[in-house]
Amino acid sequence: MRNLKTIAYRESQLPDGLPLTATAWDMTNDTIVCAFGPTPTNPVIELRRRTGHSSLNEDFATITSWDSPCPLPELECDEIVLLQHFSDTATSCLVLAGGDVVVVREDPLPDQEKIEIVGSVDAGICAAAWAPDEEILAIVTRADTLVLMSRTFEPLNEATLSPADLKVSKHVSVGWGQKETQFQGRRAKAMRDPTVPEKVDRGEPSPYEHGDVALSWRGDGQYIAVNSMIPGHRRVIRVFTRDAALDSASEPVDGMESALSWKPSGQLIASVKRSDAKVEVIFFERNGLRHGQFDLRLTREEMDSWASRISLAWNTDSSVLAVSFKDRTQFWTTGNYHYYLKQELSFGSTSGMKPLKWHPETPLRIACGYTKRLYDLTFLSTVSRGSTIAPYDIGTVAVIDGRTLKLTPFKQAGVPPPMAFCEAAFSHNIIDCAISQDGLKIAVLTTTTVELCDWKTRTTAKGDLKLTATVESRSVPFPTVSADAGQSMTPHYSQIALKGDEVFVLSPMQRMATASCYKLKWSSEITIPPWEQVRVPDTSVSLIVDTFEQAVFVTQPDKSATVLLSEDPEPGFTQSTDLKGSQPNSSIFSLLETDTTRLNGETNGHIIKYHKVSLTPKGSLCIDDNLFVREVTSYVLTSAHLVFTTSSHLLKFVHLTDDPSTMQVPPDTPEVDERCRNIERGGKIVTIIPSVYAVVLQMPRGNLETIYPRLLVLSGIRQHLKEQDYRAAFLACQTHQVDMNILHDYDPETFLSNVPKFIDQVKKPGRVDEFLSKLKDEDVTKTLYRDTSRPATTTASATAQPQSQDPRQQQPAPGSKVNRIADAFLSALSARPSLSSIQTIITAHVCKRPPDLIAALSLISRLVRTPEGREEADTAISHLFFLTPNPNVLFDHALGTYDLELTLLVAQNDTSRDPREYMPFLQSLHALAPLRRQYTIDNHLKKYEKALISLHALGKHDEVKAYVVKHALYTQALDLYKYDTSGQHLAAITRLYAEYLCTQKSQPSHAATLYESLGDFAAAYPLYARAHRWRESLTCAALAASLEEPQLRSLAQSLATTMADENRDYRAAAAIHTDYLDNPTEAARLLCRGSYFADALRVLSLHAALADEIPRVVDGGLTDKVGEILELQADCRTQLSAQIPRIMDLRKKKEDDPLAFYGGDASSVAIGEDAAGPNVDIPDNVSLAPTDASTLGGQSLFTRYGSNASKFGGTVASNVSRRTSKTKRREERKRARGKKGSVYEEEYLVASVGRLIERVNGLHDEVGRLVQGLLRRGMREQARLVENGMREICGACEKARVEVWGEVKEAVVAEDQAGTYDIDGQGRPPGADGVFWDSQQEVGRKEPPVVKSWSGSGLIT
Repeated sequence: MRNLKTIAYRESQLPDGLPLTATAWDMTNDTIVCAFGPTPTNPVIELRRRTGHSSLNEDFATITSWDSPCPLPELECDEIVLLQHFSDTATSCLVLAGGDVVVVREDPLPDQEKIEIVGSVDAGICAAAWAPDEEILAIVTRADTLVLMSRTFEPLNEATLSPADLKVSKHVSVGWGQKETQFQGRRAKAMRDPTVPEKVDRGEPSPYEHGDVALSWRGDGQYIAVNSMIPGHRRVIRVFTRDAALDSASEPVDGMESALSWKPSGQLIASVKRSDAKVEVIFFERNGLRHGQFDLRLTREEMDSWASRISLAWNTDSSVLAVSFKDRTQFWTTGNYHYYLKQELSFGSTSGMKPLKWHPETPLRIACGYTKRLYDLTFLSTVSRGSTIAPYDIGTVAVIDGRTLKLTPFKQAGVPPPMAFCEAAFSHNIIDCAISQDGLKIAVLTTTTVELCDWKTRTTAKGDLKLTATVESRSVPFPTVSADAGQSMTPHYSQIALKGDEVFVLSPMQRMATASCYKLKWSSEITIPPWEQVRVPDTSVSLIVDTFEQAVFVTQPDKSATVLLSEDPEPGFTQSTDLKGSQPNSSIFSLLETDTTRLNGETNGHIIKYHKVSLTPKGSLCIDDNLFVREVTSYVLTSAHLVFTTSSHLLKFVHLTDDPSTMQVPPDTPEVDERCRNIERGGKIVTIIPSVYAVVLQMPRGNLETIYPRLLVLSGIRQHLKEQDYRAAFLACQTHQVDMNILHDYDPETFLSNVPKFIDQVKKPGRVDEFLSKLKDEDVTKTLYRDTSRPATTTASATAQPQSQDPRQQQPAPGSKVNRIADAFLSALSARPSLSSIQTIITAHVCKRPPDLIAALSLISRLVRTPEGREEADTAISHLFFLTPNPNVLFDHALGTYDLELTLLVAQNDTSRDPREYMPFLQSLHALAPLRRQYTIDNHLKKYEKALISLHALGKHDEVKAYVVKHALYTQALDLYKYDTSGQHLAAITRLYAEYLCTQKSQPSHAATLYESLGDFAAAYPLYARAHRWRESLTCAALAASLEEPQLRSLAQSLATTMADENRDYRAAAAIHTDYLDNPTEAARLLCRGSYFADALRVLSLHAALADEIPRVVDGGLTDKVGEILELQADCRTQLSAQIPRIMDLRKKKEDDPLAFYGGDASSVAIGEDAAGPNVDIPDNVSLAPTDASTLGGQSLFTRYGSNASKFGGTVASNVSRRTSKTKRREERKRARGKKGSVYEEEYLVASVGRLIERVNGLHDEVGRLVQGLLRRGMREQARLVENGMREICGACEKARVEVWGEVKEAVVAEDQAGTYDIDGQGRPPGADGVFWDSQQEVGRKEPPVVKSWSGSGLIT
C-alpha cells in the first residue's frame, strides 16, 4: 500500500567531451565518483568527483586521467567493466574489458603511484563484481574462467565455466504458479497428467542475445551468481560459493537474457525472459529452480525499441528493483506477491551506456545517468492516504501501479491488495498522487500530464453517500518555465498536493532553473483555468499539506526549514511561518477545530500555531525538530492523536497538545495502558479511521489487518457522550465489548438528567435491558478506562489522594450507584407508562443491589389482575426468570408477598418445580385465616421476626413465649410488648431473656442488668461479681433483703482480691478495703503496689492511729518498687544490646547475598555462608525453561520468598503440588515464632523492639509517681538512680529507633490487594507465600514508634 515519492532530485549537467561510463559512491563525503571514456576516437579515461550541494553550484573536479588503448583487437575500444571506490583508503578500482585492473589513489604515499595497474588478464574481462564486504573481487574472463581475487589483488580461487556445469543440478520443478498445478476441475484433471508441463523450455536464446556476462553477489557475500551464454547450448545462471566451488546451475528458460541481480536478502535471483508477446522479470532460487515472475507490461513496439536491452539492480534492503532500459529506468516494489511499478525516470536518449548505482547505506537513494545528465534521486516509501479527520475519514488509500491508480476506501470496503475497490487507468505512468480532504477528488501526476479525477458517488435508500467504482479524469498539460537562456522548457515535476480546490505541483531545482511551484484552481467547467506560479524558495524539494488541509508547506534543505507557502505572488513577500527541520517524511498539525474560519493564516484574530512531526530514516520521531521517541517504523496524525508503530511491535498513541514538551510517550505496558497495544510483528500503519475507531496495518508480506485500539474506541465513546449521542456510544460499547458502565461514569450527573433521552435514542427495550443488567458499583473511568488525555499532574494528584486515606472509606456503599441509576430509569419509565416498558422496569428492579424482586413481582401481580395484562404478565414472568439465576428465590419472594395467585403463577413457570409438591402446600395455605397464613408463610420462609409479629397479632401469648425461646427473638419480643399495660408479659419475656444471656450467651453483666431492672437483686449481684463490676455487685448486695453482713463482707473481700490479682486495679481494691472492709492499712499497701504513693499517704494520714504505719507501709512499698523498676530497666538494656546488632547483621546478609538469605539456592543454604567458596556451583535458571522435573522446581532468585512469587496460586509447579490452608497455617506459626535463622526472624525482632519501646513509653507515669514518692520520703539517692536509669533507657530506645527504622519519613501505604495478582503478577500472592509477602510488607512500610522523652523531676539535677 506504499508508494515511492521523490523527496530529493538533483540533476547534473555533465562536462563536454568523454561520455559517462561508470559511477561509484564515496561514503566519506557522500559524493559520486564518475568515470568518463574511453571512446574509439579518444581512448582516454577520466576520473572525476561531483562536488557541490545543488544543481546550480556543482562541479566535476578531476581526480586523474590517463590513456587507455585497447589491447584486444576484437574490441573497438577499451571499456570500463566495473568502478568501485574504497572510502576507507580513498582509492578507486577500475576493471577494464581489455584485461587491466587499475587502482587510482587520490592521496598516494611517497612510495606509491597515483595510477597503478595491479593486474592484467591477457584474454580480457567480460564481467566483474566486488563482494558486499569489499574483500573479494570476482572476475569472469573471456576465456570462460571465474577468478576470485583478494582485496590486495592476490588470486584466491579459480573455476572454469564449461558446458559440463549444466549437469550439476537435477531440477525437479514443482510448478510455482504454473497453470498445470492449478485446480481446473475433474474433467480437465482426467484428461491430462498435471505433472507433465504443457511446454518444456529448452533454453532457446533471446532475439536480442548479445552474449554478455553478468555477475551478482548475494547480500552476505557467501555466494555469487554468473549469468553467461554457453555457445551451442543455452544461457545459464551458475551459482558458486565464496571458494569458487560450483553449487548449482539454473534450469533452461527460453528467451532468458543477460540481466542479473541477486536480491540482497538472499531469497531470489532476478533475470529477464523475453518472449514474442511479453518481457518478464523471472526469479530463480539458489538451487537453480524457477520461483515466480512478473510482467513488465510492455507493448510489442516498446519491446523492439527502448526495451531491447534491459538490466536489473536491487537496492540494499531488497525493497526496490530498478529495471533499466535504453532511455528510462523503472522502479518496482512488491507486496502480497504482486509487483507494482512505482516510479519511472526518463532520460530522453537511447544512445550510450546508462550507469546505475544504488547508495550502499541509504536504501532508497540512487545515482543514474547517460552521456549528458547525471541524476541523484532519493525516494520515500510512503502511503498516499486521504484525510484522517472526521467526518472526512473514509480511509481512502491510493496505490500507484504503473499507469493504474488503485483506490480503496477502507471505511466502505476493506479490499486487500493487490486488489482494489476501483482502479483508474491513465495513458502514462504515474509519479505521484494526492487526495482531497473529502476524498472525492484525486490529483494524479504522471510523466507527461496532471490528471484531475472525480470519484463518483451514489445515495443509498437510507440517505448515506457511498463511493462507486467509477472515476472520471481530465488531463491538464504541465506548466512551462523559463530557463536561464530565456527559453521555455518543461521541467521534471516530482510531487503534487491538494489544498481544498487548489492543485499544487512542484518542480525541484534542475540544471537550468531553480525550484518552481504552480497551482491550478479545480473547476467543474470544461475550460480549465491556467496555471498560476507560487513563489517558493529556490531549493524547495517537497510539498507538505497540514492535517486540516488548510495550508501548504515546502521543505528547504539548505536552511533546514519548512516554509509556509505565501499567497502573495509579488516579489518581496515574507513567510508567515517557518518550522525547524526539513525532513521530507513529515506531517504538520494545528490544534484548531475544522469548522473554524481561517483568514490569511489567522483564526478569529489569532495566528495559527503549527507543529511538525518528522520521522528520520533511522527511526527517530521528532516534533518541531526535537527528538521525541526512537525506534519508530511508521506514524500518522489525527485531529487528536499522534499514532506510531515501534520496532518492538507496539502501536502507541500520544495525545496532541499545543505545547509539544508536554506530550507524553506511553510506556511499553499494553496490559495496563490504553495508549499502547501489541501488534503483529513488523506491522506498519496504512491509515486510521477515527470515526469507526479503526487502524489499518500492513504486514511485511503485504497483507492487511484492521484493528480497533481501545484508545480510539474510548475516545469515540467519550466524544459521543459529550455530544449526548447515547445511541452511538451504546453501539460502540456493544460492538467493541467496552464495559457499559462508562456511559454513566463518564459524566454521572449529565447521564442521570438525560435518562429519558437515553431511552429515546437507544429505542429497543432489549438494549436498555442490556445496559441495566451490566451495571456495577465500580467507577470504570478510574479503574478500567482512565482518561489518559488528562494532564499528568492531575492524574498524579488524583492517584495520590486516596492512598493517604483508608481504601475502604473510598469505596462507595454497595449498590449505591446501581440503585441510583435504576431509580432514575424507573422514574423515567413511570412517567411514560406502556406495555412495552414492562420488561425494562422489571430489569431495573432486578439489577438493584440487592435485587428488588418484591417490586418486580408486585408489578406482575398488578398485571395479572387486569384483563388485558395477562399475556404481558406471562412475558414478564419469563423475563424475570431469565434475569434470576436461582428460580427458588423467585418462588420464596412471591410467597413472601402473601399473594397465592402470584405464587402459583411463579410456580407454574418454574419447570424444575413439581406441581404435586407445591399445589397441596398452596391449598393448605389458602385454607388458613389471613394472620395465621402470614405466620405460616413467614415461618416457612424462616422470616422469624415477621412470623413473631403475626403471632403477636393473633394474641397467642404462650405460643409467642415458646417461639421467642426457640428462635432467640427476645429483643423483638420486648419491642412488641413495650406497651403492655399489665406488664406481666413484658416481665416474663425479660426474665426469659436474662436466663438466656446468663446460661447460653455467657453475658453475666447484661443478664444482671435485666434482673436488676426486674428488682431481683439477689439474682443480680452474683452475676455482677462474675463480670468484675464491683460497684454494681456491692450495690445490689446491699439492696438484697436476704443478704446478711458476713456474706456482704465475704463478697467484698472476694471482689477486692479479684480486682487486685486479676484486674490489677489497685485503686478499686483499695476503695473496697476502705469502704466495706474498714482496713486502711491494706488499702495503703495496695495503693503502693500500684505506685499510687500519694493516695497511700493520704489514706493513712486520715487515721491518726495509723500515722506510725507510714514508714513501714509506704517506705517498704517504695523500696520494692525501686527494685522492680531497676530490674525492668536492666532487662530492656539487655534486650536492646542483643537484638539491635542481630537486626543489622540480618540486613547486611540480605543485601550481600539475597539468594542465600531467601532460600532460593538450596546448595548455598546447605553449605552455609562461611563455607561457600568461589567454586560453589550456583545454578542459573535465567535462560532455562522451568520444568516440573527440575531440581529446584524452576525456582530462581526470590521465587520462594518474593513479592512476585508466582502467578499461579503461589506455587512454582502448580500441577505437582498446591499449597493449602494447612500450609498457610503452618507458615503463620513460623512467622509468629520468628525462629532464629528463618526468613521471619527480622520481622520478629523489629516487632520485639517496637513492643519494648511501647512498654518503656508506658512506664513514664509510673516512674514519675515513684520518683515523686521517693523525694517526699527523703530517698533522694534512690530517686536519682531511678531517674538516671529511665533517662538512659529512653536514649537507648531513641537510638534503636533510628537504627531500625531510619529517619522518620512520611510513608504512603498502598491499597491492600490481598489474595490477588495484578496483570503483571504483582501484589499479594495467595497461600503460604502470601504470609511471607505480608511479613516483607510489614517490615518495609510499618511506621516507626514514637519514643517519649523523659522530662524528669526538677528537684534532681
